[in-house]
Amino acid sequence: MKNASLTRMKAIFLKECKHVLRDPFTLMLAVVLPFVQVLILGDSVEFNLRDIKTAVVDQSRSYESKELLRTMNSSGYFKTFAAPSPEEAMRMIKNGQAKAAVVIPPDFDEELSSGRNADVQVLLDGTDNSSVSAVQGYLMRVSEMATQNILKTKQAPSVLKIRLLFNPELNSQNFIMPALAVLILSLVAILMTALTICREWELGSMELLLSTPVRPIEILIGKIGPYTVLSGVAFMIIYLATRFIFNVPFIGSHWILFLAGLMCTVDYLGIGLFVSVISKQQQVAVQYVSLIGMLPASMLSGFVFPIEYMPEIMQYVTMIFPARWYVEIARGEFLKDMAFADLWIPFAAMAVQGVVILTFTLSKFKRNLE
Repeated sequence: MKNASLTRMKAIFLKECKHVLRDPFTLMLAVVLPFVQVLILGDSVEFNLRDIKTAVVDQSRSYESKELLRTMNSSGYFKTFAAPSPEEAMRMIKNGQAKAAVVIPPDFDEELSSGRNADVQVLLDGTDNSSVSAVQGYLMRVSEMATQNILKTKQAPSVLKIRLLFNPELNSQNFIMPALAVLILSLVAILMTALTICREWELGSMELLLSTPVRPIEILIGKIGPYTVLSGVAFMIIYLATRFIFNVPFIGSHWILFLAGLMCTVDYLGIGLFVSVISKQQQVAVQYVSLIGMLPASMLSGFVFPIEYMPEIMQYVTMIFPARWYVEIARGEFLKDMAFADLWIPFAAMAVQGVVILTFTLSKFKRNLE
C-alpha cells in the first residue's frame, strides 16, 4: 500500500509538471513576475527622504542665513527655493509645491552671533504624518551642522554618542530587500496553486481525477510538489537579485535562510490549496489571494510597519501569518547572523502553521467528496 501510494503521488506529480510546462502563464508567474517585482519594489521603496522641497523666506540675507541654507542643500535631504513671504510659503505647502517652509527672521545673524537663541520658524505639511518625524530629525541635524560652521566650533555640545548596529548607513534596501521575498512568495505561491487547481475544477478534470483510486492526501501532496520547485526558483531569483543587483550584505547562514524560505513557501502553497478547495472558481480565488496573502504579507508581517509598535491585539493577530515569522528570520540572517537557537520560535510557528493549513485543506477536500 505504501509503494502504491508513492506511485500514485509520483504520477500526479509528473502530470502536474507536464501541465506546468504546457502553461506559459504559470511559468511566467513563477520566473518572470518575481524578477520584475523585485526590481520595481527594490528601487521604489525608500524610507530615507531625499530632496524634500522646502520653501525659504530669508529675511536676514546675511552670511549666517546663507550658511544655514548651504548646509541644508548640501545635506541631500532638502532642496530649497526662495519664497517672497511667509504667506506665499504657506500657500506653496497648501497646494503641494513644498513639503516644508523655513522662515529666517531679520535679526537671525545678530541673535546667533550674540550667543542667544536664534529662532527659525519651520512649517511642515502634517497631512503626511509618516514623514514629519524624519523631516524634524533632519532639520535638527542640519541646524547643528550649520551652527558649527557659523560659529567655527569643532564640536557642538552633546551628551549622546550614537553607534548604529547592523545597518550603520540606515540603507532602506538593507531593511526592505531581505523581507521582500515573503511579499512576492505570498502572491506567487498562492496564485500558482489556487488558479491552476481552480481551473481544473472549472474544466471538470478534477472530478475525473477524483473518480480514480487516488486518495485526497496523495492528490494534495502530488500537486504541491511542482509548485514547491517553482516557488523555490522564484525564491532563488529574489535572493540573487537582492545580493548582486542591490548589493545587500549577507552575514548569516544560508541553510537557515533557505530552510525558512522552504517552510514559508510550503505554508503559502498550502494556503493556495485551501483557497482552491473552498472557492473552486478563479475569480473568487483571486479575491481570497488578496485577502489572505498580499494584505497580511505587506501590512502584518513587519515588512513596512514594526510589529512591536502595533496595538497589542494586532501583534497577536500577526502570529497567524507565515509572513511575520519569515521576515523575522530573513532580517536576522541577512543583517545580524542570528543562530538557529535564537530563531526556534519562528521556525516552530511556521511548522505548526503548515500542519494546520494542510490538515484543514485535507479535511475540506474530504468533505467535498462526500
